[in-house]
Amino acid sequence: LGTDNSTDHVFIIGSAVHIYRRQNQVNATVQEINNFIDTTNRTIFVSPPYYYPDQRFTAELVRDQAEVYRGLLPNVAPQNADHPFLDVYELTRSCMWKNCSYDRAHRSRFVNRWKAQLLLNTLCEVQ
Repeated sequence: LGTDNSTDHVFIIGSAVHIYRRQNQVNATVQEINNFIDTTNRTIFVSPPYYYPDQRFTAELVRDQAEVYRGLLPNVAPQNADHPFLDVYELTRSCMWKNCSYDRAHRSRFVNRWKAQLLLNTLCEVQ
């Protein structure tokens, strides 16, 4: 990794579900993430994925994660170009095949490849 002033690195961070489980409040989660985004440079925040409701992911948790996602949108790109954002919520929500996820939360390899392609498209410039 480069020094703080260099431009040869970027941090990719996605932690919404873990912060939410600690805070257990949508607004507090959004505020903590926005505070972090506002104080860091060279960071791309990854949206929370969509969680399919089941025994582990209640309808309430699924709803709250959607609210966290929507709560982040005003503070991230494209609304705020200073805060790049990798939006995987809609991508993971739209994948309805049985093999999109092996446990209804973690994604299969081909979905993760989609996410990696989004990241490359965000980072790379066409020459």
